[in-house]
Amino acid sequence: MNEVSDALSLATSRSLPQADLPLYPVALATDGEALAYRPGPPPRLPAGGCLSEALLPEIRELALRLALARGWPQGRTPDRVAEPADWLAARILLLEWRQVELALDELALLDEANRRASGLAKARGVAFSPALPVLLPAGREPGALRGWRAHPLSRGGVAEASRRCRERLAARFAELSGQ
Repeated sequence: MNEVSDALSLATSRSLPQADLPLYPVALATDGEALAYRPGPPPRLPAGGCLSEALLPEIRELALRLALARGWPQGRTPDRVAEPADWLAARILLLEWRQVELALDELALLDEANRRASGLAKARGVAFSPALPVLLPAGREPGALRGWRAHPLSRGGVAEASRRCRERLAARFAELSGQ
């Protein structure tokens, strides 16, 4: 993975890193509360490849496990135990994202998420390839994240696609959590 110091060359390069296989988009509605009062799916997300993180509790549990692996916070418990890098690492690992859409200022977050994901995968003996960035010039909209994976999602609405995806997620979660 390219470090933050390589961000400018990444952003201006005409030959950004690309995956060797055809990849399929997966949009993830990450903030159900923020999206609850909007009609329809979040903007800019593909209709057939959208998941709801609220229906995939394994992501939250893996993010918390990654956070707690660093130890319980000293003093008063913070409002949020898991950091954004823990959440992104959990999403990358469980959804098997090869690429993830980010703003330029989120490259350091991706570097850290890839490090955390790699550490967990190595500890569990699971193969892992760091996710590559797909840079968004205007930044990312809140409440949504998009990545690409080697396998397409089942077609259907958000709830149905999330339910079907959860079957694979449960097996992947068990593999990553040593259960």
